[in-house]
This record gives sequence, structure tokens and C-alpha cells, in this order.
Amino acid sequence: MSDPLVSIVVPIYGVERYLERCLDSIVGQQYRSIELILVDDGSPDGCGDIIRRYAAMYPFIRTVWQENQGLSAARNAGIAIATGKYLAMIDSDDYVEPEFISSLVETAEREDADVAICSFFFDFPNGFRVPFQLMTLQTNLSGEQAARMSLHLLRLPAFAWNKLCRTELFASNGITFPPIYYEDVATMPRVLMKARSVAIIRKPYYHYCLRHDGITGSFGSKNVTNYLQAVDIIRKFIFKEDLWKVWQEPYRDFLRTVEAYLTLAVTLQERNVPAKSRRQLLHGIHARIQDLRLPPDVAPSTESHGRDKLASD
Repeated sequence: MSDPLVSIVVPIYGVERYLERCLDSIVGQQYRSIELILVDDGSPDGCGDIIRRYAAMYPFIRTVWQENQGLSAARNAGIAIATGKYLAMIDSDDYVEPEFISSLVETAEREDADVAICSFFFDFPNGFRVPFQLMTLQTNLSGEQAARMSLHLLRLPAFAWNKLCRTELFASNGITFPPIYYEDVATMPRVLMKARSVAIIRKPYYHYCLRHDGITGSFGSKNVTNYLQAVDIIRKFIFKEDLWKVWQEPYRDFLRTVEAYLTLAVTLQERNVPAKSRRQLLHGIHARIQDLRLPPDVAPSTESHGRDKLASD
């Protein structure tokens, strides 16, 4: 029996400095039945030349070229042409261990799981590296259990990049990444919910590389608005799936964690955001979180209260 094909989608924009490290880690995978889909999202630097060079060397590389539309659109474009049984997503400024794909595929096949998830490393700009262990002792979960657990941001984080998913989970359920920051938060719980089973690998194989110039390097009103939009997408999904009562406790915990995270992130922007703007943002966060505690069928006048406060910042 031949190894199942794995489609690896890499969205690329403005990462000339890191791209070769990422691609070298992928073409060096122990698992060989792969197609590597490189999506150039209108990158303004030398990424295009690097992509062409690697595509000329490796026949399993496919390329997509598009005007800049953002990370979500680049991921969606790659997923749309993926032909593999499984799908993996790797960010172009990160890199993976040689066993990344082989370990995920072996686990998914052995456990007959629709999704396999591994632990990962946080790589800091100074070269310091910290392993992040998924905070669950279970190695097999139902899709519903994994989706609910992914609302706990430290237990089973809703990142796209440390997971191997059956490709059909996206297209068959009409799931795409929304055009906002924190698109993973809005998307991966929905994907996990559609999985029959999810397998957990405690060993870390993915290196998430923190950058001073990345989304996490600065924090302003767009970050706040987009994060809360991601939460709203999940709120509506929970309601649509008739999980509002069943998931009430983890969802409320999720909201408390989000509010604490956004409050801290805004407070720490003392140098970048004026004091008045920070106060307005903090007030808007609190008001919007109160809105998000309610099911999405509340009166529009109540629902718009928190959004208006954020929009006025």
C-alpha cells in the first residue's frame, strides 16, 4: 500500500530572510509522498526568485501567484488546489523537524484519525527555544472534544500549523479562513468539530518563530477588532451547531481568557498607543466581550453597542 499524499500549503509574503530555512526543512522531510504548494501573496521582496529556484529543483512543488490579499486568502488559495488525502499548513517564517509529516501521518493512519496534532517549540529572536506541550493527557479525542478543548488557548491551541487534517474537512464543510488577523482562532475549532477523531502527539515537531516585526510584535485597534471578530465567528458557529448550552462553560472561560489577553496586550503598548486611545480600546474590549456573552440572536441594538465603541477608536 502506497503512502497517502500530503499537501503542504505555505503562504508567502515578505519573508525573504526566512523562506529558505522554511523550504529546506520541508524538502528535507523523511516523508516523501508530498506536494508542496507555495502561494506567493504578492510578496514585494526576493521571495519570488527563491520560489522559482526551488520549484525548478523539486518537481513536487506547485506554485500559486496572486496579488497581495493577506494570509487567509493565500491559505485558501493553496487549499483550493490541494490534491492530497491530508493537508498541512506551514508558515513561511517557521520551520519543522524532519519527522514532522511522517509522525503526523503515521499517527493519523494508525489511529484512523481525521486530524493529528503535535506539540511545538516557541523560537525567540535571541535564539532561545521553549517547547510547548499540549496540555492534555489524552491521546485520542472526538472531534467535539478537541473543538471544545481548543477554546482553551493554552490547552489545545487553535493554530493551523501544528496539525495534519484530512483535506476534505475544509471543502466538504465549506470552511475557509476569514480575511482577518487570528484567522486560526476563527477556523480551526470549526475544522476540529467536523472531525470524527483527533490524535494527539506530545512530542514537538514544529518551530513557531517569534518575530519583532510580526503581528505579535505590535498591537493596536485592528488587532483588537480582528480578534473579537474571530471570537464572534466561533460564537455564531457554536450557536448554529446547537452547542450553546453544552459549551457554555468553556465558551465563558474562553471569553475571560480573550479579555485578559487583549487587556494585557493593549496595556503593554504604552510606547506605541497614546493613553487616551488605550483607555478607549480597553473600554471597547469590555463592552464587546459583554455582547459576545449573549447568543447571536439578540436584538441588533444590543449587539452593536460594543462594536460601535471599538469602531470609534
